[in-house]
This record gives sequence, C-alpha cells and structure tokens, in this order.
Amino acid sequence: MRIRIMGSGAAEGWPAVFCRCASCRRARELGGKNVRSRSGALIDDDLKIDLPPDTYMQALRDGLELGRVRHILITHTHHDHFFPGELSMYVKPFAHDPEELHVWGDQWVVEAIRNRVGSWNAEERLHELKAFEPVEIEGTRVLPLKAAHFPERGCFNYVIERGGKTLLYGMDSAWFPEESWEAQRSFRFDVVILDCTHGLRPESSVHGGAETLLRTKARMLEEGTATEQTLFVANHFSHNARVTHEELVEFFGPHGFEVAYDGMVIEV
Repeated sequence: MRIRIMGSGAAEGWPAVFCRCASCRRARELGGKNVRSRSGALIDDDLKIDLPPDTYMQALRDGLELGRVRHILITHTHHDHFFPGELSMYVKPFAHDPEELHVWGDQWVVEAIRNRVGSWNAEERLHELKAFEPVEIEGTRVLPLKAAHFPERGCFNYVIERGGKTLLYGMDSAWFPEESWEAQRSFRFDVVILDCTHGLRPESSVHGGAETLLRTKARMLEEGTATEQTLFVANHFSHNARVTHEELVEFFGPHGFEVAYDGMVIEV
C-alpha cells in the first residue's frame, strides 16, 4: 500500500488564505514542509480520500494523473474536505476517457452531489455509506467509523484494508467515540494517521492535539490494535497551532510519530 499525503493542513491552509499572523508569516518565510494545503490523501493512484479545493494544484505539484482515480472516499462535507463542484469537470467536454469514477460518503455527501452537480449524471456511481457497515471496493475493504467531529451531520474515519495491509485514516476527529474504539478491536494496524489540528496546544471537542495522539497510541498499544511496528503519523495542522514543521518533528520524534507534510509518501 502506498499512501500519499496530498494535503496536511486544516481548513484555512497554512499560511492561511487571508492571514498575516506571525505563524503564517513564518511559514511563508520558511517554505518547504511548513506550507500546508487542505487535507486529502491518495492510495495507490486509484483510491482518493477527500476532495478538497486544493486537489488540482496538489496533483500538478506531485505529478499525479487524477483521471486514474476510480474511487473517492469522502470523510464529511466540510468545504476543506469536500468540494463537489470539481466533479462537474469529470464529464465531457472537460474530461475525455477518465477511469469510471465512484464516490462514497454519507447521506450528506450523496445529497450534495445530487443537488449541486447535476451534470455528473452518475447515480449508479454514488454510494451511501453508513457507520460501522463495511463495504468491498474492488478488493479493498473499507469500514466507516464515527469520528468526534461535525456533530450536526457527522464525519467518518476509515479503516482501509488492501494488499494485506491495514490503514486507520483518522481525519477529522478529537478523541474517538467509544463505539468506534469497539469497532477497531479486531484490527491490527500497519499505519495510523491521526488529526493533530491543534498541534502542541490543547485538544478541542472536534479536533485533536498532541496529547490526543499520545493517548490514542497508548490505548491502541494496550488493546493490541497497534504494535511497536505500527507507523503513527500526525496530520491536519492549523496555523493556530503556531509551531513549525521542525518543532513538531522535534516533539513527536521521541514518541514514535512521523509528522505529515504535503507530498509525503508512505510505503507499507
């Protein structure tokens, strides 16, 4: 399994779109891994997680061909994870001969596409997911878990099994709901990617911070869903975290976490 972190930032990006705070000025000056676009990932060139408004430029930056994507899993309908208007570019005359594309998400995702992207005309390729009900997607097993995020509508984290490897993709969430902890117990994860929106600052009710990640790893090791060989990755950072990439690496290194950055590739 090859996992590419296409975007490692929160809703505003980092530096944020209209912001002139010290944290954003510092990111502009330092550049490199301190520049973070909106969150999304790609698995093995054909399975996309989320469709943020930065997807097109991310693909150009990384030399990716989005016409090869066959399936998109949407975590939730917040704009930084789901920009449905982009799907209108899938049809002629905007696109010729792409792979057949399927989109998977909750009822709100399906409803948004039906209401806002009428030209897509792909009802048979819209798939409504429900929490804790697994699906098979061309040999890949996907289990949606409830996240602690977006209480008005809900949000999914995903367990993805492919090629003998298992990924837990935890964007966006604070401390997992107990029912999601229970649903994880039969898995042994090779990679765990967790929401660290608040960086080294305290967590909130809808986003994680460093302490959330450390507690999550400790519980997973205790319950046996992770081992010392599991790769843990901190991801999805807000400019309000006020720390550089290098400062995050310095903090998380002793705790056995990698720190995500735009374009990061994980091979397992």
